[in-house]
Amino acid sequence: MAALRLSAPPTARWSPPQPSSARWQQPPCRGGARRPAALRAGGDEGPGPEEPPVRTLLIDNYDSYTYNIFQELSVVNGVPPVVVRNDEWAWRDVYHWVYKKRAFDNIVISPGPGSPACPTDIGVCLRILCECGDIPILGVCLGHQALGLVHGAKIVHAPEAIHGRLSEIEHNGCYLFNRIPSGINSGFKVVRYHSLVIEASSLPEDLVSIAWTASPRMLSFLDSDKSDNTSFWGSLNNFSIADPSGRTNNREVPITINNATKPDGYKIVMGIKHSSMPHYGVQFHPESVATHYGRQIFQNFKRITTEFGSQSSLFQINAIMSPKACRTLKD
Repeated sequence: MAALRLSAPPTARWSPPQPSSARWQQPPCRGGARRPAALRAGGDEGPGPEEPPVRTLLIDNYDSYTYNIFQELSVVNGVPPVVVRNDEWAWRDVYHWVYKKRAFDNIVISPGPGSPACPTDIGVCLRILCECGDIPILGVCLGHQALGLVHGAKIVHAPEAIHGRLSEIEHNGCYLFNRIPSGINSGFKVVRYHSLVIEASSLPEDLVSIAWTASPRMLSFLDSDKSDNTSFWGSLNNFSIADPSGRTNNREVPITINNATKPDGYKIVMGIKHSSMPHYGVQFHPESVATHYGRQIFQNFKRITTEFGSQSSLFQINAIMSPKACRTLKD
C-alpha cells in the first residue's frame, strides 16, 4: 500500500493544545448518535461543565466488546464516539474526516478476532497507525498488536490462549496509567482475551513497553488463583505457524513462536507507547466490567488528547508517519 507522505517526523516535541469547540458535521457512520443504555457503576460520570467534549473515531474490528468501549467513551468524553467498521471507510474517507473536516480529536482501535497481519481482519487500521502520527490513538487488544506490527515488532502466539481471565498488571508510571496502582496485590487486575502477543524482545526503539503481567499466575473472578503455568515453558519448543488465522490469500506476515517468546520472569507485554507520537496500546480489555481502573485508563487517554501540544500544528500540516511502518505496509 502506497504511503501518503514520506516526510520524516519533526523533531520538535508537542505542547498541550485544547480540542476545537467549533461545530462540526456528523460523519456518516453507525452508532454515532447513540447514547449508552446504562452507565458503568461507580467512577467519574463524565466531564465537568467546564470541560469541552472529546470527539473520538472508534474503529470497530467486528468485535463484541466494541460497544462496551462506546459506552465508556460516551461517559468519559461527554459525547458518544463515531463508530466505523474497519472496512466501512477507505483511507481517503478517514483522511477526509480526520484532516479536512477536523471531525475528531482522537482515534480508538477496537479489539477483534484474527491477526493484525491479516488485511481482512485489520482493515484500514494499519494505514491509520502509519499515517496519523499527529492524532492520539489508543489500540485495544488487536489494535495494540497492530501498533506493534506497523513499527516492526513481532506478533507471536502467547504461552497460553487466554479467554476471560484476570491478570495482575505492573506498569512504569506512564500517564496512561495515572492514578492506577501497579504490581502484585496492588488491586490493578485486568481481563484478558487473546492468543497473540507482542514479543517483548522484538520491540523497536520507537516503541516502549509501559505495562506487563506482574506474575505468571491467573486469577479467577473471585480473586483466587486459577492456574499456575510454570510448567508450560518447559514443554515449549521451536515451531512455527505459517497461517495462524486460516487465511492463505492475504499476504500475511508469518507468526512464529520460539524460545525468544518467553519474557524474563514470565512478563508478557500488556501495554506499549510510541516514543514520539501520541500512540498507545493495551493488550487487555479496559472496557470490561471486571477490569479494575478501566474507566481511569479512558479518562487518562482523554487527558492525553486534550494536552496534546499546540505545537502540533507542524504535525497537522505534514502528517507524520514511521518509515518502518511504511515499509511494513509495502512489503
